[in-house]
Amino acid sequence: MTNATTGSERIVPGQQPPAGQRSPLVTRLVRPAVTHWQFGLVVLAAVAMRIVVILGYPPILWFSDSYNYLQDAVTHVPDEVRPNGYPFFLALLLPLHSDYPIALLQAAMGIAVGVAIYALLRHRGLPWWGGVLAALPVLFDSYELHLEHMVTADPLFLFLVTIAVVILCWSDRPSVPTMAVAGLLIGYATLVRSVGEPLLVVVVVAMLVRRVGWRRLVALAAVGIVPIGAYLIWFNGTWGRYALTESSGAFLYSRVSTFAECSKMSVPSDLRFLCDPNPPKDRPPAGEYIWADNDLPVNGHTTYTPLYEWSPKNPDPSLRFTATMNAKTRQFAEHAVESQPLAYASAVTDDILHTFGWTRQPDPNDYYGNGPTFQFVSGTEMTMQIPWYATPRHLYGTPPRAFCDASCQKNDVQARQIQTAEKDFAGSGLGVTRAVQPWEPLLEMYQRYIYLRGTLLGIIVLIGAAGLVARWRRWGGIGLLPWLVGALLIALPPVTAGFSYRYVLAAAPVACLAAGLAFAGWPPGTSVRALAANLRRHLGRGSAVDQE
Repeated sequence: MTNATTGSERIVPGQQPPAGQRSPLVTRLVRPAVTHWQFGLVVLAAVAMRIVVILGYPPILWFSDSYNYLQDAVTHVPDEVRPNGYPFFLALLLPLHSDYPIALLQAAMGIAVGVAIYALLRHRGLPWWGGVLAALPVLFDSYELHLEHMVTADPLFLFLVTIAVVILCWSDRPSVPTMAVAGLLIGYATLVRSVGEPLLVVVVVAMLVRRVGWRRLVALAAVGIVPIGAYLIWFNGTWGRYALTESSGAFLYSRVSTFAECSKMSVPSDLRFLCDPNPPKDRPPAGEYIWADNDLPVNGHTTYTPLYEWSPKNPDPSLRFTATMNAKTRQFAEHAVESQPLAYASAVTDDILHTFGWTRQPDPNDYYGNGPTFQFVSGTEMTMQIPWYATPRHLYGTPPRAFCDASCQKNDVQARQIQTAEKDFAGSGLGVTRAVQPWEPLLEMYQRYIYLRGTLLGIIVLIGAAGLVARWRRWGGIGLLPWLVGALLIALPPVTAGFSYRYVLAAAPVACLAAGLAFAGWPPGTSVRALAANLRRHLGRGSAVDQE
């Protein structure tokens, strides 16, 4: 039975046909594929692209964090830098002793997110092409395809957040069980990536504005807190402190270090070792302050980051993420923000605006997540990115002794654990990625042109915002939730750490949902010009907006 108002194929509750008159199961399964054949072709093309990626770069891609994820999955110790939500997922796949299941499941997550976006927008009354347009970025963006094929938490985080938003937007008043499931997904997403920490609060506020009822809100919040609370207890059992990580202060310190000048601050003596004496123009991007040792050259001379200078005889990055150091870096960052609020606001604004540039800026040093590590590249370039601690033998193209053999592993426990974890997952080959012809050059060419331009993402965000304004009497209506989540995922990294193109990808699906929902609920056949006229009218003293 088709809903005459929205044009979507929804059976009206209480009007189901009698059991004897219902179509056979096979028919009911085939009918959606026939009805949505246009989108079916799009999905087949998206699946084909993921097959090409797997053929081009077997078994899976890696970057520096990938090895720590595997280590955490095998050791079952809470990580001080990032929560263990993704290693929990990896641990489930460990009995398979292969990297391919990781790649296949993450590719399936990308397809599932695209299908969910299309399904929600069709359910809300958009024509097939409207649903397809909103799903295209997650289905075909080359950088999304790259992340799905990498040992990284981003695909799982994107999947959890988008599915939670979709099920909360399926109905104006989701059921209590639905709210509980969404809360569980959001709670787990918080453990997958630190940027998800404020998500539960944002989702609760958005649903409060929608007036879904206190029972539903309680179910959402209570179930969402369960995985977070359990993790806090687990973390405390290992490190003696209720926290998700010991890195929030370090990341905020990296954020302010691009502009903080101690001559303009009242810095306590025990924090002055965190000051960078170099002028801001000679400083590296934010992330280098916690991950790198070398600063930018000044007048031809090599300089070093404050955290490296603090421990020149033992430059162990793990020492930058202890409870004591986390407290000190947080205090320094707070002094910097209080003393130089305009400089902080300028740094954050610049990074947010960087999101919406038309092209991705060249980045030979991986500062902004746009270097060789996050692109489809040749096998030689991939090999050069492999860190010394991830392999026991010398690899062609890497510097001499750029590996950690048995003698090295005696003195480096982490390197030994990482290589053991690699073998547990992939065998003696350690899962080293191969670039296979002819797929690898095709993917390199594909990535030059097929990705969501930052400017287009900005337009998508503005369309979603216009939909909220058009429904201002209903506080933005159903589109408020995905728009707020998307805005949060775009703005929070520059506010708390720094910009990375990789971080922006998580915001694209929910931003596209918000843009699609801006056109949902209007009478069928309404033109874009009519929608613009509606928006202008409702910005003035016009009547209430159409009900969704």
